[in-house]
Amino acid sequence: MLVPSRRAAEMALEHPGLEPVFYRHEGPPPPDVARARLMLSTPRTAAELEEYAALAPHLEYVQAVSSGTDHLVGLPARVGYGSGRGSNGMVAAELALGLVLTSFRRLDDAVRSAQRAVWEPTVGRSLYGSEILVIGAGDLAQQFKVRVEACGATATLSGRTARGDTIAISQLKEHLSGKQAVVIMVPLTPQTAGLVDKAFLAAMDDGALLVNVARGGIVDQDALMAECRAGRLKAALDVADPEPLPPGHPLWTCPGVLVTPHIGGEVRGFMERAFRLGIDQLAAYARGERPSNMVRAPQR
Repeated sequence: MLVPSRRAAEMALEHPGLEPVFYRHEGPPPPDVARARLMLSTPRTAAELEEYAALAPHLEYVQAVSSGTDHLVGLPARVGYGSGRGSNGMVAAELALGLVLTSFRRLDDAVRSAQRAVWEPTVGRSLYGSEILVIGAGDLAQQFKVRVEACGATATLSGRTARGDTIAISQLKEHLSGKQAVVIMVPLTPQTAGLVDKAFLAAMDDGALLVNVARGGIVDQDALMAECRAGRLKAALDVADPEPLPPGHPLWTCPGVLVTPHIGGEVRGFMERAFRLGIDQLAAYARGERPSNMVRAPQR
């Protein structure tokens, strides 16, 4: 199996039957790549993964360290893949909470005033008593709900189907009224691409906040910038389209938009957790079991 670090190789050796082969995705593939059946993947681009799939004709399953798997959909049908769900939900939820708080309390404005050495108090919005609509109902959304409701807000989750207190994503527009924030926490799929479009944004309340910690392609970015330039909406985005966001892109200077550089999982200890989960998932596959995080099974 292909692993991206010496530490991941050590973890793999704890499982009988796993033979780790170390690779660096920024360098040339290792000599033994052709015999690999399994891969723990850190590369973020589809091209890198497809190159490995072409060089490894026996590759059957790729385990991502990220929660998103949109970069894996182009792999050959013979290659299944799984997500890193459960390894970074808590820290990505922390960032989402931080983005909401920063925007509600206008901390970004305070930082800009401080940089100009100007004492300029601002009037923000309290998280306490706020109504927040979450696009998503998975681990990340659940982790966010716990944290934001501890601050006195109410979070409504949405999933593929309605169940319990979770609404269906198809009903989202019916629930936008009265919400002070909408937080995006779903994978990028054909069903979610462009989900937050011009009509969706137009249905949000004046002064509402859009937070995206998922993937940039879920939002119509041009329509969002138009709403923010008009002063009707605000946005806090940890993801964009494209990524990295190039210098000079209008999103950098769009009024009412806070941008962070896709740092939802960038905390100390994240890779240790992600590698541990990923190796356990691959070990289950090697034993003939269905990994709990499998997104697509290999087609033989």
